[in-house]
Amino acid sequence: MKKYFFVFGLFLTTVGPAFSQKVLNSWVSPEYSKPEYRKVAVLAKISDKENKQMVEDNAVLTLREKGINAITSYLNFKETDMATNETLLARADQLQVDAVVVFSVLREDTKVQNTPTLSAGVAIPVRIGFFTAYLGGNVPLAGGPKLVDVLQLKSEFYNRNSDVSHWNTTYEFKLKNNYEAVAKGWASKTVAAILKAGIL
Repeated sequence: MKKYFFVFGLFLTTVGPAFSQKVLNSWVSPEYSKPEYRKVAVLAKISDKENKQMVEDNAVLTLREKGINAITSYLNFKETDMATNETLLARADQLQVDAVVVFSVLREDTKVQNTPTLSAGVAIPVRIGFFTAYLGGNVPLAGGPKLVDVLQLKSEFYNRNSDVSHWNTTYEFKLKNNYEAVAKGWASKTVAAILKAGIL
């Protein structure tokens, strides 16, 4: 095992990181006061299943390591739960979900056509009772007719006390053809920022 991690570390040192990242903007509501949360859901607005699960799983794992009770949305919310605001709120109550961390893709910059990429899409806003999220029009992190060089990714936090976010941050990731590393990095940086801002 030690040998494996040594080789893996040497590989990373040799080829360099799979992406570079910077924060474009970040905001915390001046009126926010942290309550006690029973459970926090994580929702990744990504249509390709593997990357969606990767972002949600990594965010939940990191939150749980910090002592926060968190669950993924892809395992706990079904299409029937999202038929109406009432059914979605009922499911959230059943799960004791008081807040949600939302991951969404804002935009992409491209330069090469006819190669694998992230493809842009339009999200449809849906009210979820005590929080607002985007449950329609998911955008993939991979797949499409062009190569993406830069991704703008947004992370937000909502709770029962408001329909608008209490915290949000927009990141810019410069790709080196490794969407898996971006998905993992996005999740871990979001959780770290939320904790640093005193949101959770």
